Amino acid sequence: MTIPDIAPRAGVPRFTAAAATDPGRLRTGNEDRLHLDAERGIFVVADGVGGHAAGEVAAEIAVDVIARRLERPLWSPEQRVREAIALANNEILTQARSSPRYDGMTCVLTLALLSDRTLTIGHVGDTRLYKLTPDGMAKLTHDHSPVGEREDSGEISEAEAMQHPRRNQVFRDVGSEFHEPDDTDFVEVIEAAFDEHTALLLCSDGLSDMVTSAVIERTVRQHAGQPGQVVEALIQAANDAGGKDNITAIYVEGAGFAHAPRTALQDAYSAVTPAVDGVRRSMAGLWRSRTTLLAMGVVAGLALGIGLAWMLARYGPLGTAEGRALHVRAPGAPDARGSFASIAEALREARPRDVVQLDPGEYAEQVVLPDGVSLEAKAPGTATLVADPGQAEWVSIIAGGRVGHRISGIRVRGQPAAPIAVGLELSGHAVRVEDVEVEGEVGIGMDFINDGDVTVFASRISNLKGLPLHIGAGAHPVIRQNHVVHEAGAKVPAIDVSRDAASDIDGNIVGNLFLGYSEIVRGAAPRDAQLAPRNFIQRGPERAPHPRTP
Repeated sequence: MTIPDIAPRAGVPRFTAAAATDPGRLRTGNEDRLHLDAERGIFVVADGVGGHAAGEVAAEIAVDVIARRLERPLWSPEQRVREAIALANNEILTQARSSPRYDGMTCVLTLALLSDRTLTIGHVGDTRLYKLTPDGMAKLTHDHSPVGEREDSGEISEAEAMQHPRRNQVFRDVGSEFHEPDDTDFVEVIEAAFDEHTALLLCSDGLSDMVTSAVIERTVRQHAGQPGQVVEALIQAANDAGGKDNITAIYVEGAGFAHAPRTALQDAYSAVTPAVDGVRRSMAGLWRSRTTLLAMGVVAGLALGIGLAWMLARYGPLGTAEGRALHVRAPGAPDARGSFASIAEALREARPRDVVQLDPGEYAEQVVLPDGVSLEAKAPGTATLVADPGQAEWVSIIAGGRVGHRISGIRVRGQPAAPIAVGLELSGHAVRVEDVEVEGEVGIGMDFINDGDVTVFASRISNLKGLPLHIGAGAHPVIRQNHVVHEAGAKVPAIDVSRDAASDIDGNIVGNLFLGYSEIVRGAAPRDAQLAPRNFIQRGPERAPHPRTP
């Protein structure tokens, strides 16, 4: 749905808008709903909560009630927004109590009401609204969730929040209990300016959980001026990253946004704004004390910092100038200029700091990473390593040596006719494994075999025939924010710890989700009781996940 360039009322800047929703790659139904009324300046994204409890019904009720209430322009924008969401909340609760099949249904939502040059936002849950200007992009809403609060406070990074096992839990919703419009801790109301150089993005967590804010901003600016292409590209990006949930986006673009100048230096300045503020405060004191020479040094340092940030914005991180991306095409794909026909061919060419990048496809190759060479999927989750059916004791990835590696976005899948002995054998220094999935007929998912510096983050080990994690002699890996699950109930522990493993290993296993394992740790310390306070553990067979837990 694309809305042409309009100015709905006097005083409202001209804008174009587009909206789309998609079920994603893993879900058959779509519990997201949206409403776009450009004439009245009403934009709503609602995400149903409850799955089997008719979350899509709750979302449908919410957008319908809100649209009908806001058609009547009575009272102030804030009063209208609060009342519309409260009415939707109470109607959902009434409908849920009237029928057992609707019991427990709720939704989360973000509503934006544009009047004059002011945007009034009503927000409950973890849908989001981003505002873009020539100076950057900001998330105006706050996720009403345990993980969202930690991200907003800076306690965890965006990447950690996106992969956190509790990221879908919320503590505010629309429909679980009765609310008055002015109830505290219900509707978050935010006011923001909107002009012709502004753009807005409302989205469900099916987008924001799969695509980083940096990629969202880059995608919007790449397609600015064509709102329909913006929402299509954002949905495609979420699907390319896995499409694990329904994806909805409403994009509203002021008439001058696409043409507003933005330079690499502005990008760099935005990146160093905190430092700029700190230096500005320091300089105030310096000038007051007339320490002119020192102040000049600070100014010079600031100029150097901004210059370096500009170089980073244009050329990438320092120290990676020599690194290359070595492109490997999928088996059977036509030859492409500059690409390699196999992973082995690319590795023979690779040198430290290079990244071997795999196209979507299935690769029956064993990978032994040379020192300093990294491996990644071009789109996370789309490049799969499998075993050659004719080979025994297959190890999919070996990362050792003294120089760091990064392994990202790769899947390792063992099959009955082609089992894998070890998914990843990790023994090197400065090895980082992120967003990797190991599944199926695999003897050991990840094997840490010495005292190397290894971090496994935001990865998933699911339904293995064998042992998910083995921590060998002297090993002390950092294992954070991962999912280790077995839907049928595992007969082996989730982690086997060698007698000679580092004694402090329990402090490095944090924020993980263990489901379906009756025993988490076998062997030397740590014990299950030591892990439980810092990890989420549910024993026995994994139940079908609830989209959110209010």
